[in-house]
Amino acid sequence: MQDIEKEISRLYNLCVEKIYPVKNYYVIETPEGNKILKNMNFSPERIMFVHGAKEHLYNNGFKNIDRYLCTKEEKPFGLINGEYYTVREEIKGRECDLNRMEDVIRVSKTLAMLHKASKGYVPPQNSLIRDDLGNMPVYFNKRLEEIKRAKKIAQREKGKFDYLILKYIDYFYELGQDAVNKINLSGYNEIVDRCRKEKSFCHHDYSHCNILCGEGEISVINFDFCSFEIKMYDVVNLLRRKLRKCNWDVKEAKIIIDAYTSVEPITQEEFDVMKIMLQFPQKFWRVINKYYNSRRSKRGKSFMHRFNEVIEEIEYQKEFLKEFEL
Repeated sequence: MQDIEKEISRLYNLCVEKIYPVKNYYVIETPEGNKILKNMNFSPERIMFVHGAKEHLYNNGFKNIDRYLCTKEEKPFGLINGEYYTVREEIKGRECDLNRMEDVIRVSKTLAMLHKASKGYVPPQNSLIRDDLGNMPVYFNKRLEEIKRAKKIAQREKGKFDYLILKYIDYFYELGQDAVNKINLSGYNEIVDRCRKEKSFCHHDYSHCNILCGEGEISVINFDFCSFEIKMYDVVNLLRRKLRKCNWDVKEAKIIIDAYTSVEPITQEEFDVMKIMLQFPQKFWRVINKYYNSRRSKRGKSFMHRFNEVIEEIEYQKEFLKEFEL
């Protein structure tokens, strides 16, 4: 720990009083307040892309974010013991609660403001750009192939959980195949082209643990996975997290959409693509894919619990997709 203290003092204009680990990062106590030190586990070029995205948001008025502090050499990262670290201010606040309607509305508006401020982003030179634009049909097809592979494994292993999977797997595969067919006939490619011209990006991990509610303001942290992507990716991510808490209540979804569109519009084409994304059996794919890629010794009751959650949602989701309109 003393080595890290010395390196922080050498790299940054910080007076380190104390440093200690918390979860997957370190807290640095300084006279100017606490800072967060984090091992990034990816290249400096990727850090430059994330740093540039945050600075772009900040300069466009979206200021409640976890900006990186720059070193004495004006770099947003430091090399410590052969690994790359970033330092940022500690942001106070509780994680957002999607069971609280006030939080849901504020979080939806904040996401719209983020997307609005993201437009026009030109990454720094020599940064490693993450660009997911146009990849959604590819991801859908890849996941359908993994569902097919899971079916073959289930037919071979013939355990209790395998038989349960086989009971439902064709339904979810057909649901996913229908989503692929729909997205190929939708305005998805036009939306991608427009987004590419706008140079807008997504947070790509807009979840409760990365949304902090303070007094009178919301802060968004952890942009590690941010990428060029259609804004519907983040909106759908938020919708899924909320809908699974309320049996896919269309009224709850409308509150999110209304809050978002009070700041940033959603076109009919974008709404149609969003609905297709909500149809794709994402959770089913994730549960069975993780199950069959885990060692037998780690296949516990938690998989059965998550699988049952997916099954319990079937009828609610069917009804939702019938009623959900812009």
